[in-house]
Amino acid sequence: MIMQTGDKWACLPCAFAMVIDLPVKKFIKMIGHDGSDEPYEDFPGLKAGFHEQECIEVLQQQGYSCTPIEIVPQMIAAPGAPVRPVWFPPSCSPSLKKTGNWLRFTRHLEGTRGVITGAKKRINDDEIRGHAVAWDGIIHDPQGKGFGYTLGQMDDYGFMPRVYWKVQGV
Repeated sequence: MIMQTGDKWACLPCAFAMVIDLPVKKFIKMIGHDGSDEPYEDFPGLKAGFHEQECIEVLQQQGYSCTPIEIVPQMIAAPGAPVRPVWFPPSCSPSLKKTGNWLRFTRHLEGTRGVITGAKKRINDDEIRGHAVAWDGIIHDPQGKGFGYTLGQMDDYGFMPRVYWKVQGV
């Protein structure tokens, strides 16, 4: 996988572009906007960025499917009902990384390529923002000039995963 980087709000298309070996500028052009709009009145300077569904449209045009694998899936049984997390066995451990959910998540990572989304404390900044990285057995982080690290090093780099977007050829 070849590292690709871009604007700091473009980690999502950078990560998906890496996974399918498409230049990120072409990927963003296929989305149809550059994510630089600032639509949040109460958050000056916060960019619109990109949504996973926009990236999935590009993936499908390029012959790929994308399956989301959440670490802790959540459901609402009826409008107004409480959110219920879904726990996969064994779920008796107090540490998320030893639950059935984490084991299921890492099983889906094995031998596959995709994008992991979550949150990250940015380099030289205490603010936590949404973030996306590419995965092919190691993490390819498009932040800054880009760098790689292992799943076990995520905490060291301030990355907190939430969903794996498994990309597969159709």
